[in-house]
Amino acid sequence: MTKPSVPSVENALSDPLLVDWPVATLQKLGRRYSKDPQQSKTPKTSLRVAINAGFTADYLAEILPLFFAHRGFDIAIYVGPYGGLQTEILDSGSAFWTFDPDLVVWLPTHRDLRYVPAIDANTEDVKKLADSELESWRAMWARTQIPIIQMTFDPPPTRPLGEGDGLYPGGRLHYIRTVNAAMIEAAPDHVAFIDSEVLAMRSGIDWFDDRLYRLAKQPFAMEALPSIANALAGAATSTLGRSRKAIIVDLDNTLWGGVVGDDGLTGIALGPETAEGESFVAFQKYLKTLTDRGIVLNVCSKNDPKFAREPFEQHSAMVLKLDDVAEFRANFEDKATNIRAIAEALNLGLDAFVFIDDSPVECALVRETLPEVWTIELKGDPSGFPDLLERAASFPVGRLTAEDRRRTASYKALETVQKGMESATDIDSFLRDLTPQVVIETVRDDTVERISQLIGKTNQFKLNGSTYSPVELRERADNVLALRLKDRLQDYGIVAVAVLENNQDDGALVVRNWVMSCRVFSRRLEYLTRELITEKAAAASFSRIRLQYVESGRNGLVSPLLDQLGFEPDTEQGWYEATLDAPSALPPHFMSRVQADS
Repeated sequence: MTKPSVPSVENALSDPLLVDWPVATLQKLGRRYSKDPQQSKTPKTSLRVAINAGFTADYLAEILPLFFAHRGFDIAIYVGPYGGLQTEILDSGSAFWTFDPDLVVWLPTHRDLRYVPAIDANTEDVKKLADSELESWRAMWARTQIPIIQMTFDPPPTRPLGEGDGLYPGGRLHYIRTVNAAMIEAAPDHVAFIDSEVLAMRSGIDWFDDRLYRLAKQPFAMEALPSIANALAGAATSTLGRSRKAIIVDLDNTLWGGVVGDDGLTGIALGPETAEGESFVAFQKYLKTLTDRGIVLNVCSKNDPKFAREPFEQHSAMVLKLDDVAEFRANFEDKATNIRAIAEALNLGLDAFVFIDDSPVECALVRETLPEVWTIELKGDPSGFPDLLERAASFPVGRLTAEDRRRTASYKALETVQKGMESATDIDSFLRDLTPQVVIETVRDDTVERISQLIGKTNQFKLNGSTYSPVELRERADNVLALRLKDRLQDYGIVAVAVLENNQDDGALVVRNWVMSCRVFSRRLEYLTRELITEKAAAASFSRIRLQYVESGRNGLVSPLLDQLGFEPDTEQGWYEATLDAPSALPPHFMSRVQADS
């Protein structure tokens, strides 16, 4: 009998549900990809990842490059020695520091807990033990500002108090949950967590393998490793600003059962009358939770626009409304063309989107023509649709900001502005009538996360690849220029950041990085930012402004703009310089400005 062939690396990387592949296949593909990353034709961002675990992490490290490549990263891995979880980071001469990682992964298990509560412990006893447990972790977190992804302590395989182990203070599970909650609350901004209890719950009986632990100090079943690898890679995209931001959904047999154009409004399956109808309501509720946390929902349907809109406007069981949708495309164009149009309208790259559809033909077309888009084919009973998106971990959560939660409204306001500019006979008058106001923000507890996030996530208007953690931004607070944009339509949140440095030796104000959200392109905010940077330079008695532009393949629009803003190439590679006098030909920006309260 011939052995079945292992699929190609490229096929694996194009499947959003890579986590469902057999672990043996993933191991083979992982080894194959590590030997030859060029097997993937999609460009990747290089990343150095250091793993320190309370167990032998070699099996996990075998498949981790594949899952990171799946998310757009080509990683070099350092795996710390067994038992070196906390010692390596504290030893400045260790191999960990020599490796010089860009990202740190810490993987403790319940076996790494230092304390165990007595069976008859009370709540206060447990709290004291948890506080003591945190001491060593606080020391580790303080040793570096490198982004850290840490797994919470996993639930134990045995529970002395049986079903009450998670309920009573003396229970092991109760203690682990207490410690995890305390760690998450105490962790600094550069530490993100993945929830081992959720992973264990999803893996079920496949989570633990005590025999494998005794043999190889690998505590998890091999079948659990894809879920861990997928969660780590997803957390990395969120931490490093590479998360997908938008979802595009089909309508017929996706948001409801049946074809609204044929079956009519009363003929589609949606609502409590049938199990199928209830399942579609539940799926819409799931999508609604995504929009509430800032994922931008869009519609792409081969349909008559009149029929396509009817359920949103008239069906009593419809959870999603037109106000929840940023771009609504219902026509008879092919879906790849419509997806491109949606991306262009939102000013987002194609790699920001997840597309879901029940049609295998449409999904195949989008996969073939738009490989940057994650395409998920909905199959089977609609009751399983939310789980399908959950398993793909398409939208991993970092730290939510206020701007995240109002993103859809922001994009809808953007659409209004764009349409207004297209139809306006006088662009200047239109922009002036929006009464735009810029609030000059300070680095505070309620802004620092968004400022860091914007620098990390921005791709198109970005000088270079330098990023700054919240801790680093606090240290530079006096030299961080963060701008919030408001107009009569919307508060867009913080949409532009410039990180500055007073270089006394060079006699210039240096712009270390400058980013702007794609949502405010064409609003002339760049001209106001240039004005504010100039004022900062003048206040520090500098006569010149310097910055470094590093082309990334996605930030090409910055180069011609630098010339327009009066920056000329310096003799040093990538560096540009400008005097304080802005070019007279700059268009007006019409923006008033105020200083935020500290």
